[in-house]
Amino acid sequence: MKFLKYLTALCCCIVLLSCEDEISTIGSSLGASKVEVVVDSTFVKLTGQSVFTDSIIGRTTDPLLGNLTVNNYGTLRTGYLTQFMPSLNIDTLNVTSHTLDSLKLYLSYYNSDLTGDSLAPMILDIYRLNKTIKAPLYTNLNPEEYYSPDDWLARCTFGSSTEGFVDENSSTDKETVTYKRISVDMPISLGQELFNQYKKDPSSFAMPSEFAKIFPGIYMNIAYGNGRVVNIKSIFMTMYYRAVKQNGKIDTLAYTYMGVTPEIYSINHFDLTPDAQLLQNIEKDNAEGKIVYAQAPIGYMPVIHFPTQNIINKYHEKMDGTEKIQNILNALSFTIPAVIDENAPLSPPKHLLFIRKSQVESFFLNKEVPDDISTVYATYDKSRQVYDFGNIGSYIRDILDREDPTVTPDDEEIALIPIHVTSETSNGYYETTTSVTSVTPYCASPAIVKLDLSGAKIKITYTTQSPN
Repeated sequence: MKFLKYLTALCCCIVLLSCEDEISTIGSSLGASKVEVVVDSTFVKLTGQSVFTDSIIGRTTDPLLGNLTVNNYGTLRTGYLTQFMPSLNIDTLNVTSHTLDSLKLYLSYYNSDLTGDSLAPMILDIYRLNKTIKAPLYTNLNPEEYYSPDDWLARCTFGSSTEGFVDENSSTDKETVTYKRISVDMPISLGQELFNQYKKDPSSFAMPSEFAKIFPGIYMNIAYGNGRVVNIKSIFMTMYYRAVKQNGKIDTLAYTYMGVTPEIYSINHFDLTPDAQLLQNIEKDNAEGKIVYAQAPIGYMPVIHFPTQNIINKYHEKMDGTEKIQNILNALSFTIPAVIDENAPLSPPKHLLFIRKSQVESFFLNKEVPDDISTVYATYDKSRQVYDFGNIGSYIRDILDREDPTVTPDDEEIALIPIHVTSETSNGYYETTTSVTSVTPYCASPAIVKLDLSGAKIKITYTTQSPN
C-alpha cells in the first residue's frame, strides 16, 4: 500500500511538471500560487449560410468524366482539357510513318472510382485543342475557347459492365479485375504527324511546353449519356507499329508516345444544376442559419460565422479584474455533426478545410497546405458522424499575438471546403511521421453533406495561475 501511495504521488508530480513547457513559471511558483485548469463551452451558437460557387481551381491529372443526376444533389456534367507529357525517345529504328498501324488513347479507372450505373451508355468525343492551356485554371472555363468542332479527332462509346481491358499480368477473370480501361481509336494521321515531327526535330519532344506548340492537347466531352461518372486515374496514348528488320522479319510493337502527368496543364470542366428540392431546402435553411451544405466538386459551400470575438472575450474574462499571474490557452476543440441519410446515393466529403473565406482562392492558387494555425482540416468520422477539427487553439493564439489583436470580420467568416489530401509517411529511428504534401479541392466524385451548426461543439481549455 505504501508503494501505491508513493507511486500516486510521483504520478501527480509528473503531471504537474509536464505543464512546464506551456507555463514557464509554474515550477518555481507552485508553492506560492494556485493553478487551475478551466474548461468552457458556453459560447454563442454557430450560424452560417450555404453559398453557391460555380468554379474552383481544378488542375488535376485524375479527371472526373461522365454525367450524373442525383436527387437532392443535382445534375453534374463534366469535360476535360489536357496537355501531354511527351516521350523523350521514340523508336524510329526500322520504322517509317507507313509502318505505323494504330494510335490508341487509354483512360483507366478503378472499379471503386465509379459513381452511378456501370451500365449507363456514354459517348465520348475527343477534340484537338487549337491553342495552349494557360494558368490559372478554373473549372468554369469555356472549352470552346480552346477548340473548334472542326477539330474533332475521335468518338468512343462506353458503358458495358465488362468494358475495358484486363492487365496482362493479372487474372483474366472479369470478376477479379480491379480496374477497367476505356480505349479510344485515334486517327493514324495524328500518329504519323507526331512520328514525323520527332524525326524532324527530337528537341520538340524534350519539354512539355515545347511539345504543346506542336500538339496543344485534347478536349474530352461527353456527347451523350447520363447516369454515371468515373474518376480516371491514368491517361496515355500508345502507338502500335511494325518494325521491318534487315532480314525481312516483321516485329509488331507498341510504344507509349505521351501521357498525362502532374507537370503539365490539365483542367476538369464542371457544370452543375442543383436539384430543385435541394434549392428549396437551402432557401429555408439559409433563413434560419442552423443548417449548411457542403457540395463537391462544385456547388454549395458552407460559410459559417465563427465566434472568434466571443471566444477571446471569454478568455479575457478570466484575466480582467483579478490578481491572476497569467492565463495559458491550452486547446480549442471544434466539431460539427453531419446529418446523414443512410440511403443517400452519395457519400460525405472525406475532408473539410477550415479557412478564412477571404483566403480560399490564394490558398489553392499558391498550392498551400494547412499550417494548423490559420488553416486546418477535419476528417469525417463515420462512427461518430462528425467532422472533428481537433485542437484549433493556434487560430485564436495567432490573433492574440498579432501587433493589432483586434478581431476583424475576416477572422469570423470561415469557409468549409471539401478537399483531397495527399500525404506521405516517413519512418524514423524512433517514430513514424506523416506529413501533408498537397491539398486540392475535392474532385474525385460527386459528394454532399448536410451540417448541423446548432449541434456544433466548441470547447476551450486554459490554465490559470493566481496567488494563494
